[in-house]
Amino acid sequence: MNIGYFLGPAGSGKSHATAALYDWMNRVELDVITVNLDPAVIRLPYAPAIDIRQYVDYEDIVDRFELGPNGAIIAAMDQVALNIDEVIEELKNYGADYVLVDLPGQMEAFAFRGSGPLIISSLAQDNIAAGAFLIDPILCNTASSFISILLFGVSISYRLHTGMAFVISKGDLLKENRLIRMQEWVENPEFLMEDLRLEKNILNADLSQRIAQLVIENEHLSEFPVISSETHQNIDLAFAEFQRIWNSEDMFS
Repeated sequence: MNIGYFLGPAGSGKSHATAALYDWMNRVELDVITVNLDPAVIRLPYAPAIDIRQYVDYEDIVDRFELGPNGAIIAAMDQVALNIDEVIEELKNYGADYVLVDLPGQMEAFAFRGSGPLIISSLAQDNIAAGAFLIDPILCNTASSFISILLFGVSISYRLHTGMAFVISKGDLLKENRLIRMQEWVENPEFLMEDLRLEKNILNADLSQRIAQLVIENEHLSEFPVISSETHQNIDLAFAEFQRIWNSEDMFS
């Protein structure tokens, strides 16, 4: 199976991107199912074929252990890891060609704890897995914030040891001049370096530029398609990015 999952900061639109891509793949008659791995989510914009909430009761974890939101999601993801074999068995029963996995909103609790890499490696054991990191343009109003988001995505990619595409979400909310500038940052890193030099509040401009150079020269970065889950703008390009990674067997060899 080809497994794809959206990652990104909380509020970047992972669940809605999952729903939009699932709808598009259905329209072009691809054999696809969705899996929800967020035990704390209340509502979803799609009906998952497999729902981790059937195995992990987030509210019970909160009540039983008297945990706050962060502690509860960490404990819940540990429970997800313990139940991942059951999820994989369900996946085998469906036997779909493509699987879209919706991950928790609290990306840090997932990626940088032991449960996240275990879940991803288990899913990828007999399958081909790829990630798409959503860049929320609302969080990228400066060159330094754009670099920070990219660095976060690259670190998650290496932490989970998986191929990662970068996709700009919420294209319908992005003003044209901001979109043009972000595209210039991607296509010509000199624009990014210049805007970094012009920022007044950077504590260490030299360090920022070195980080920028490290990120933009990452050989695994490719296009940065701009998508909208509301209008379905360029959703096919998100699928193309997944395909690029699925077809690159030596991505992390």
